[in-house]
Amino acid sequence: MTRELLSAEDARVLALESGTVRGHTCKVMVIAGRRSAEEVRAHLAERLDPLPRLRQRLELRADPPAWVDDPGFALDRHVVEREVVDEAGLRRMVAAAMETPLDRDHPLWAMDVVPSLEGGRTAIVWRIHHALADGTTAIRMARRLLLDPAGEAPPPARPAPARSGAVPSGLASTLRGAARAPRVLGRELGVRAGRTPLDRPAGPHREVAFVDAPLDELRRVAHEAPVRATINDVALAAVGAGLRAWLVEIGSPAERLRVKVPVSLHRADEPDAANRDSFMLVDLPLEHEDPLERLAAVTAETRERKLSHDAETIEAFFKDLSHLSRSLRRHAEHWAMSPRIFTLNVSNVPGPAGPQQVLGAPLLELHTLAEIAHRHALRVAIISAAGRISFGLCADADAIEGLDLIADGIAREIEALGSAVD
Repeated sequence: MTRELLSAEDARVLALESGTVRGHTCKVMVIAGRRSAEEVRAHLAERLDPLPRLRQRLELRADPPAWVDDPGFALDRHVVEREVVDEAGLRRMVAAAMETPLDRDHPLWAMDVVPSLEGGRTAIVWRIHHALADGTTAIRMARRLLLDPAGEAPPPARPAPARSGAVPSGLASTLRGAARAPRVLGRELGVRAGRTPLDRPAGPHREVAFVDAPLDELRRVAHEAPVRATINDVALAAVGAGLRAWLVEIGSPAERLRVKVPVSLHRADEPDAANRDSFMLVDLPLEHEDPLERLAAVTAETRERKLSHDAETIEAFFKDLSHLSRSLRRHAEHWAMSPRIFTLNVSNVPGPAGPQQVLGAPLLELHTLAEIAHRHALRVAIISAAGRISFGLCADADAIEGLDLIADGIAREIEALGSAVD
């Protein structure tokens, strides 16, 4: 039986799931035409071999914990068919899926197939635990399992590459890193975020919303803005505008809001690594009235953090700290997850470029969602694919009233930025 120890990062991610907070992410693919769960199972059966982790379950009672082959693995358990007709029903179904934990006695993923969407469409809702794959790895898996460039033959199956290991560093490395990076660590972990209505204990119920826009429009705004920006800068500015609209509506101050922006540190030679990311913390300037001023302020923030390699410095700090003292690392991670450090998480993972197909049918929409955290009542996950960009909003339904107001504010900001650069 194959047995692979949990990495320290996988174990840390697994430990974040507790109480009313789940540990999975979700990909929602909408395709043209009707595809049944049976067809999806047959398709996956031909593609699973290069991804052995999807056949493995957790063995948590072992010391140390490990991934082991699931002797009872069956696609019938993981891929099921659901009856949903319209967009509202799909959103309710996806929200319910985000509330429901994955079964730890079996591989940590599940796929719901909805072949009955109005307009002759099918939705595939794939949940996958973050301990099994971070955002970058999940997209790589999706490209092997489901997504194919339109008009091309499916790629041949390839064996999964071996994982690479990190070389431990000691106290001297920790001290050298700390000496190089006091300004970065002070900026990232030493600045307090303001209190907001999003700072609430996590409840059990979820609500989701999606915003979809042409990727070329965000690219045009980024290139033609007075201060040249990136697509991610435009996306962050749009999220800030959506939150600004919501805060104004509920009578809360629309002031500086600190967001955590995950940064992928995957390398080309480790495509099978489950979790390899860090983060930077960015202030969204909600107090600015002008959309271009908001975008310029966000661009200045992200540019400074990239030039200073904040994400890499944070990763090195936590890695070295764990070798020095696991207890110190736990305390530091607890502080870094606190609403005193950031208000919400906004991730952006690039998906496949160009037209895509799933089971031979054109991909119409691709959305992604990530779970909220304790005392962080909203999570925004962004993904681009096939010329579109999607903002997936997952919220604590008991803490946020008016999630659609945030979504509408994001869409309006993209339009306003487009008009401003015309």
